[in-house]
Amino acid sequence: MACEIAVEDVGQNFADLNEKRNLVTDRLQRRDEERLQDLQKKKEDKEKITSDTENTVFFNENFNAAKAKIEADLMRSDDITGKSELTDHFDALVVAVQSLQKFVSDSTLFLPKYEIRSSQDVVNRLTDAINEKRDEKIPKKKFAFKSKKKSEKIEKKGTQNGDAVDSTITSKVSVQANDCGFMDLSDQSLSLGENSINQKDVAIMRLTDCVVKLHGSPSAIHIDKLTNCKVFSGPVSASIFIDNCTNCTFVLPCQQLRIHSTTDTSFYIHVTSKAIIEDCSRVVFAPYNWNYNGIDEHYRVSGLDKSINNWDDVDDFNWLVTDQQSPNWGVIPVEERVENWET
Repeated sequence: MACEIAVEDVGQNFADLNEKRNLVTDRLQRRDEERLQDLQKKKEDKEKITSDTENTVFFNENFNAAKAKIEADLMRSDDITGKSELTDHFDALVVAVQSLQKFVSDSTLFLPKYEIRSSQDVVNRLTDAINEKRDEKIPKKKFAFKSKKKSEKIEKKGTQNGDAVDSTITSKVSVQANDCGFMDLSDQSLSLGENSINQKDVAIMRLTDCVVKLHGSPSAIHIDKLTNCKVFSGPVSASIFIDNCTNCTFVLPCQQLRIHSTTDTSFYIHVTSKAIIEDCSRVVFAPYNWNYNGIDEHYRVSGLDKSINNWDDVDDFNWLVTDQQSPNWGVIPVEERVENWET
């Protein structure tokens, strides 16, 4: 009997040893797998940092070269005398700055925020310098909005988005030297077609309780001081700049969107680079969803890629914490989005 007990004890000890050995083996294997995963992650992080650094170096070299050439060409303006030659000269400068703007917009996916902000400031200063020098060398009448009567009866409807306005409007509209738009109006429904806005700058300023519809492809849109307004646009080939707006809705596609000092506003956007906000609060975003006859042709004119939409990739220049969501902007919940807009 004692011998049988001893054999059983030995067998049990072997089983315990095997179990312990298996546990140790499993633990070592898991530790080895975790170590390999950690090494792989460090390798990927290093490769990403290297890639971003190389991209940033490439960007800075090319950006600075383009900036220096534009500045040198601008300095030559005083040596040109003929009006036709000056016009061609400044047109070339504008094209160069637009190309530089596109280069900045296309690079926002990998550039640090401070780099984006600094580069955009340079582009803005170059644009201002070109406009100032052009006005000096080729004086023109100051841009103004002229009164133009336009009767348009719009039936008031109980639509979901409430963008119908019942009014007979008298609009202050001007199309002058590639500029057009609306200003100093309230309680009106306003629109411009492709013949007025295609590849032109549009200015929309100081409106209250208005609905604005742009059926076409502007080159840029400048929006300032709107309250309780809705603005719809076809595809914009370059940038849209929005400043000092409150309680508005914007439905817009563009290459780059810059929003400043705006609150309590909704954006339905298609943006191929990024939306950038600064000094904003309670702004929310959703994908662009306005449709109208001719929009496909306007996309072709604008050159925007319909397959790329970074509508929810928003940079907040007032929020530099990279691992936390900015409290100044958010996404409109799907169930709260307007699905159909009147065209």
